[in-house]
Amino acid sequence: MGIVIRLLLIAASLSTTLYILKRIRHAKLQIEYAIFWLLFAGILLIISIFPSFMIMLTRAVGMQSPINCVFLLVIFTLMIKLFMQTIEHSQLEDKLKQLTQRLAIEEKLREEEIQELNALKMSLEQSKIENKE
Repeated sequence: MGIVIRLLLIAASLSTTLYILKRIRHAKLQIEYAIFWLLFAGILLIISIFPSFMIMLTRAVGMQSPINCVFLLVIFTLMIKLFMQTIEHSQLEDKLKQLTQRLAIEEKLREEEIQELNALKMSLEQSKIENKE
């Protein structure tokens, strides 16, 4: 793995880590989501500092270049993360739909109760008027 790629990986890892920590500090990112990105940046940092691991992995897999193995690892990791977020997004959409339906039912029941109370109030007022006559 070339020195330029190693320096780029180190710079990307450190800048990503600093950015994530800044977002956590300003309460713009939850810690549970930041853990993945911090681990991801840490792995990239380790890969860039110790390229011999990637060279051994590249040979074991049968690839030609360690950087191709790094790209494959990054793409695979991001695809897994995307799949996990898709599952979470789907679950949140289901919860949102259930909450929306529950809210609509409660509003409908509340409107019916108000109409019943208004009807009862009107009938009481009419009966008071009839009793006075």
